[in-house]
Amino acid sequence: MRTVTFTIGKMDCASCAFAIDGDLEDTAGISESKTNYVKQQTTVTFDPKKITPEKIIAIIKTLEYDAVIAE
Repeated sequence: MRTVTFTIGKMDCASCAFAIDGDLEDTAGISESKTNYVKQQTTVTFDPKKITPEKIIAIIKTLEYDAVIAE
């Protein structure tokens, strides 16, 4: 398993965080998603053999949020 933190843009309420976590945790290969609205970040634990960070970003973008790997 691998854990990566993403910086999220365009989140404007706590419900946004729940939406991101719900969609990510319903995705094969992702075991956990923890989104912090205040920090504008999502930390995702996933199986790198089943999903890539780039695919996770793409999923977040389908929800109309911006996402990049946090530095």
